[in-house]
Amino acid sequence: MLLFASWLSCKEWQFAEEYLVDNFYTCIMLQEFYMFVVELAHLCKKGTAVSMSTSHPLHCDGKDTNCKSGSKRMAYEVFLGGSCNPTTWRSEIAIPTLQSLGITYYNPQVSQWGPELIAQEYEAKQTAKVLLFVIDNQTRNTAGIIEAAQLAATRRESLILVIYPYRQGQTILGETVSTQEYYDLMNGLLVLQYLMERQRIPIFESVSVALNCTSKVLREEIKVQDLHSEGGIRPIKISTSQNGMDAVTLREIFKSMDINDTGSISLEEAWIALQTNVKCNVSISDLLNVVNKSETHRTLIDDGFPTRRDPRELRINFEQFCALAAESTWRLKSNGVSCESEIPSVWSILCRKASKFLRRAIVQPFNRFLDWTNSLMPESEKRDLYIGVIGKDQFWLETSAAPSIESMGLSFYRPSLYEYNVKVLPQELQRMKNSRLILLIVPQHSRGITVMALAAHLIGLHAKLVLCVQTLPEGCVVSGEKLTEQATKDYNRGRMYLSDYATREGVPVFQNIADALQHAIQLVQSLR
Repeated sequence: MLLFASWLSCKEWQFAEEYLVDNFYTCIMLQEFYMFVVELAHLCKKGTAVSMSTSHPLHCDGKDTNCKSGSKRMAYEVFLGGSCNPTTWRSEIAIPTLQSLGITYYNPQVSQWGPELIAQEYEAKQTAKVLLFVIDNQTRNTAGIIEAAQLAATRRESLILVIYPYRQGQTILGETVSTQEYYDLMNGLLVLQYLMERQRIPIFESVSVALNCTSKVLREEIKVQDLHSEGGIRPIKISTSQNGMDAVTLREIFKSMDINDTGSISLEEAWIALQTNVKCNVSISDLLNVVNKSETHRTLIDDGFPTRRDPRELRINFEQFCALAAESTWRLKSNGVSCESEIPSVWSILCRKASKFLRRAIVQPFNRFLDWTNSLMPESEKRDLYIGVIGKDQFWLETSAAPSIESMGLSFYRPSLYEYNVKVLPQELQRMKNSRLILLIVPQHSRGITVMALAAHLIGLHAKLVLCVQTLPEGCVVSGEKLTEQATKDYNRGRMYLSDYATREGVPVFQNIADALQHAIQLVQSLR
């Protein structure tokens, strides 16, 4: 109590008077919890070798020693993440633009990187208002893709992502990319795009456009999701609604309306289905208003629908139905239309009245937890384990793991995959959500880009997870191709980043697949 009293007298508690709730005891509980979080953060910081300071210049490179002194946290407006050497997008485009706009930034790209910069980069990333990430095709981007997938779960309202797709036959660091590696790299980008779209995060195709939108986010204090209509943003075709609907659920809704299995439904039928399932209290005129302003409507007109016909009779396919669901939810929300929320009212109050620190540290992770644990499958479809193996590890699963799991009376999902991709992800994510625990294996026989991105995203969503991350040995062969020394180094860098992130978040990481399975079985048994 003496510690509590001393904290109440500190400056950090002055904000509490502004957020007092009606019940005195509720206020004390909130303060006690906040004190615990702050004290815990303080104790963690004491173990950090590098302390940060807010007395910093407008712009900072990782090599700037001014960023490493003092006792307060630095708070740059923009963190410039993503592809590093040999890319020049920071020095040639981003930095000059941000300097001309008077926007502070942190640049992690340095000529000589060292472990002493880890704490500094982490602090800058945690406190930045906007995380501008560029996935450039000049590198393999293993760590960048993983980090972007993680941030899509943890910082969805402040992540601005630019993707430059790979080209067949191109070179990376002087090495020609094979056809198989090209497909693996592009599959990684497509999976990342899917994970972004699930979180309603737009994707940019130009650093310049992304910088303009970064300025808009900072100037108008809006969310990244509110940049929906900005030029240069790829249209979002697959997404989840506020109530957690994904492509699997939307497909079932679409089929229920397409009685004759024609592959299309009318706009009126589409809105009846969405109004019922999304639970938005809107009229058909609201739908027409959304359609008239949307890219979906222009696409329908361009596809040959006469403008003189009643718009409610226009036929749309499943992809257009998904796009309409996404646009409707976003536009109706931004116009102030009331939608039922699955978040308890106490958390809504906390979001409105708590400080920004509390919102980031408590409410947003809790909401992500609710989004992930909200199951749409019946109880009969739930399993104890999801065993995420790909390729030839399926033989291990069937011959060794499955008999062991079944002998203990445990149920599990067994995906039959060569590799995770956007076609199977909706179904596999539903299976993961309906499992008590997920075991994902990053094997030696795969470049592993997609499964690593998926694992990082799941960690950010606070899924119950165990990882097996196998390092690629020197001279390893993947898909019949011997990896170069540089390629092996690049893909192992992603493995090291994922392992480090998982360990910091308390997720068990193993190198041996049998050890990982044994630990997963023990954990799931303790959860039953």
